[in-house]
Amino acid sequence: MTGRIVDHATARRAGLVAAIAMPLAIVIASEAVIIGVGATGSPRLIVHWGAGPDRTGPWWTYAVMVAAIGFPVIAFIGFFIVRATRMIGMNPWMPAIAMGITVFHALGMGVGSVVFNASRLAPALPLGVGGVLAIAAAFSTWWLLPREAPASTGVEAANRLPIRPGEVAGWTGKVDLPAWFVSLIAGVAAALIVFGVLLLLTVGGKVWPIFLSPALLLVVLLVTAQFVVTAGPRGFIVRSALGWPRLSIPAGSLAKAGVVQIDPMADFGGWGIRWAIGPNRKGRWGIVTHRGPGLEVVRSDGRSIVVTVDDAGMAAAVLETYIMQRT
Repeated sequence: MTGRIVDHATARRAGLVAAIAMPLAIVIASEAVIIGVGATGSPRLIVHWGAGPDRTGPWWTYAVMVAAIGFPVIAFIGFFIVRATRMIGMNPWMPAIAMGITVFHALGMGVGSVVFNASRLAPALPLGVGGVLAIAAAFSTWWLLPREAPASTGVEAANRLPIRPGEVAGWTGKVDLPAWFVSLIAGVAAALIVFGVLLLLTVGGKVWPIFLSPALLLVVLLVTAQFVVTAGPRGFIVRSALGWPRLSIPAGSLAKAGVVQIDPMADFGGWGIRWAIGPNRKGRWGIVTHRGPGLEVVRSDGRSIVVTVDDAGMAAAVLETYIMQRT
């Protein structure tokens, strides 16, 4: 990226232009070219190449393809940019991805394949040039987008609890993946299983590896659907409801605990179990299920664990109570 630092509103506005307005203009312009060429030329174009041209179809096949890919990609990536609370982390990459995909499919697969449809250089020339232009567009977008100033360099420690000598404070909470996310992953796995069964019935047993993907999805879903978070005199622990994976910080290694505002894409590049470099340039594990307030627990060496759990302030206060007692 360029070294230009701007406020959030300016960075977000630039991201919206690069992720929505420019790709939308490219798709609309490509549709105009395809319609113009198709309506005045041959009513049927080559739509598939094997060793050579082996299938033709109506010219509007390319117009439908550009729209079917372009508009959903723009809507999907635009959704994340509209909701972005900070244009840092993965968020500045989203406009670059949108530009790269749009340029490749609209210019390479769409316009190029229509203009050079009868050429002996098709489809290699339009797809090759489209790929080069897509890489250049994605890199240029990422490089030219202005940067938003990073957040503070660390979490602010919470206030400790006013417990009396002999009293023990503890806190336990749960983190659940959103129902829509669980349903989405389960639906994808189910669709892959159905597709695999159909292939087994038509092709035979040699396609059994297709079941590895849905099996892996279901295993990942099973071990990450729910996490249990514990804070108390022994330190901090977050573990899957099945017992693994498990992250912990012993009481003797606690440095501070507090509440931070989490944007999944900006801070961790997505949802689930994540690892990223934190604002203090140290490693940062995350159990991220939604954006908003989360508990951040920092080790004495600067590394930390972030969990987007409800009542994060109380969990942080419990941990700070024992940190202050130790010091």
